[in-house]
Amino acid sequence: MLSVSVHKDIGEYTEKVVGKLSTRTLACVAGGLLAAVGAAAYVYLVLHIDVSYATLPVMACSMPFWLAGFWRPKGMKVEEFIPLWWQHTFTDDRIEYRSGFLSELELAKTVAQKADRKSKRKTKKKGAELYVPTNAYREEESEGRTEGACQG
Repeated sequence: MLSVSVHKDIGEYTEKVVGKLSTRTLACVAGGLLAAVGAAAYVYLVLHIDVSYATLPVMACSMPFWLAGFWRPKGMKVEEFIPLWWQHTFTDDRIEYRSGFLSELELAKTVAQKADRKSKRKTKKKGAELYVPTNAYREEESEGRTEGACQG
């Protein structure tokens, strides 16, 4: 029986160039090898140190390329992850919360003047979004119906 495997999400598919390596992964592996050879050549030819004694610098030079090729933090490529990590770590993205409480002076500035009959009729029609509790409280207060209410 013939069977073909299909990815669950076709958007995650990357074309394989050599073996199981994509173009990006292959470029990162090649960069890692070149960096390792370059570091070893520098250590041996310029610093006159045997390469067997300088394995740590050689690995340190190639490690960023290997990580970029194979490491997937949070399922993202490294070039997508690093800017997000940098922004999260080194910027202040706080959202300031302020309560909706207004002082009496600020409230008096924002409350509209007394409405005429026509606009009052419009507010009585359907639509809960038209109701403003602050105006209703002021009207009740002016009519003297809030005698036992909180006074602050």
